[in-house]
Amino acid sequence: MPTLDPGIGEKFSRRTKRAINHDGSFNVRRRGGPHRHDPYQWLTRMNWWPFIGLVVVFFSVLNVVFAFVYLALGLESLPGVMAPRGWWQDFLSALFFSIQTFTSVGYGHVYPATNGSGFVSSMEALVGVLTFALATGLLYGRFSRPTARIHFSRTAIISRRANGLPCLQFRIANQRSNILIDLQARVLLKTVHPVTTDQTYAFLPLERDSLSFFPLSWTLVHDITPESPLYELQAEDYERLDVEIIIQLKGYDDTFAQDVHARNSYTHDEIEWHRRFLRAYEVDDDGIAVVDLDLLHETLPLNEE
Repeated sequence: MPTLDPGIGEKFSRRTKRAINHDGSFNVRRRGGPHRHDPYQWLTRMNWWPFIGLVVVFFSVLNVVFAFVYLALGLESLPGVMAPRGWWQDFLSALFFSIQTFTSVGYGHVYPATNGSGFVSSMEALVGVLTFALATGLLYGRFSRPTARIHFSRTAIISRRANGLPCLQFRIANQRSNILIDLQARVLLKTVHPVTTDQTYAFLPLERDSLSFFPLSWTLVHDITPESPLYELQAEDYERLDVEIIIQLKGYDDTFAQDVHARNSYTHDEIEWHRRFLRAYEVDDDGIAVVDLDLLHETLPLNEE
């Protein structure tokens, strides 16, 4: 079978880590050159809790800075603040006024009465407007970016069909209740030469490489026939060749009306031998099919019912 380079590289001076992580990211680090980091991409792709934490920290730091500026100007420039009442209480009074100005709430019982405090509060109001506009854009970008929540089985398996033909299998399911249609799968085999560390790629044809609808789980199967690059390879050969099974999925998300993509890979130590998957769905009492995502990973020995 002819080899190909899917864009991950073929020749390296030493062995590399897996090409694709379970979250779909590539093990590639960029160095040098202009525009090394894209803050927008970074902020829209980071996890939700770190993003929320970063927004809270940014909001807090800006308001603390402005609070110290108001303290430096003197609280007498902010009529309505009862001062002095101790450094901590004065700081809280300045901080609360800063937050009211930053968010454009402006309760009115405290206001800038000097040119200095008026200028600072004007600048803070401008910074607040720009900050909230930026945060709104980032939130919209995070919510509007179509992503596929494809659940992959933790391991792939080497199993056998009823006629004794060995096959490579792994399972996927949709974690969301949205509709995915026209799902297409492509699977690549990556091997590494034990001496030269050159990487070789080959397509692994599937029993079925597309689905019109994807409401249940899908077991993707590659038959290990004499034409397969996996033919007659044993577990020790998988380790020696540093085998990695690379999966690329593409489907149409009916909710976003856009194509979505998902990637994953299985290394040689994430492949179980002589196993079969336990069925991951059943029919409920009301006749509705139920997919159990927790059972997506469960396997049994081939000779066990």
